Amino acid sequence: MLAAGCARDGRELSEPRPDQTTTTRPPPPTSAPAQAEGLNGLKIWSADFAAGDPAPLDATCGGANQAPDLGWEGIPADAAELALALIDQTDPTAPLLLWLVVGIPPTTTGLIDGNLPDDAAGTLNDYGQVGWGNPCFETLNQGTRDLQFRLYVMVNPTGIEAGAAGNEAWDIVAASANDSASYLMQLESNP
Repeated sequence: MLAAGCARDGRELSEPRPDQTTTTRPPPPTSAPAQAEGLNGLKIWSADFAAGDPAPLDATCGGANQAPDLGWEGIPADAAELALALIDQTDPTAPLLLWLVVGIPPTTTGLIDGNLPDDAAGTLNDYGQVGWGNPCFETLNQGTRDLQFRLYVMVNPTGIEAGAAGNEAWDIVAASANDSASYLMQLESNP
């Protein structure tokens, strides 16, 4: 008798009336913070673009296709190694490793034009390539991508060698890191 009095079972929402506002809103424009400092003041930046801004042309396949200039500070005295990753963080549940450099000496204060210090080495990325060269996304049709540079500090050397499997190396770096900081750039994929 009670069921006969109800027109709906509650499993479907009614269309809003013209005088109502909805609570549905679009997803945030970015899935990653524009910049995040480490625990003890570790910080990464670029003189080529502001945090959260579009990638400079030279950092894309439409330009020179080289890493932008990056700098950092706040490396602790007991650091043994630094690592630097570029991650497509657009979907945080399925990040894409675009670039990973390991073995960066802790006395290094940045990279110019993507040139690596002598002891540093690149691992494979998710495209199966070593080094910079994939922030292009020619095959993607997904609008703006959030590319996050992440600087990692380790107090013990990782022992990762050049050309190592990228995601395995990234797991080792992330698990070994005592601190990290990030810096975001955005890239518009081809429409």
